[in-house]
Amino acid sequence: MRRLMSLMKKSAFYMGLAGGVFVLGQNIKAALKPPVLTTYVEIDGVDYGPFDTIEGINKFARDGYPLTADTSFETIRLSREFVTHPSLYLWAKNQTSRKFGPKDVHLVTENEEGQVVARKVLQLCQPLSWSVESSNPSLGGFNESVDLAVQKVSIF
Repeated sequence: MRRLMSLMKKSAFYMGLAGGVFVLGQNIKAALKPPVLTTYVEIDGVDYGPFDTIEGINKFARDGYPLTADTSFETIRLSREFVTHPSLYLWAKNQTSRKFGPKDVHLVTENEEGQVVARKVLQLCQPLSWSVESSNPSLGGFNESVDLAVQKVSIF
């Protein structure tokens, strides 16, 4: 009887261990690969391509307005290392020189499969400054950045 109980305990232990390895194996596989997200910029239906860095979006409260009470806008900087799409620099330059009114800038974030996972709208934007600098002349690379005055951020 004792031997039977010992055998049953060992069996239960090994079955639990095997089940645990299966479950852990599934979890470890998913944990090793972080999600890759890409954020694209769209203005008036024109896709300006992906941007590497978006700074300043954390300066807005949940209601979408700037956290600082005494200001009507905050600055958001969009930047990327390699320009392969239409230049946002040229849009900013034309926007300022032609005296167009504020525009909405759409930030569309997609996962690796191309599925939209987040959508934000920077409302009533005006370019403040912009630059394009050569980053790797032998490869034809450029750094592009645009600072925008943003009055409100909406999340969809």
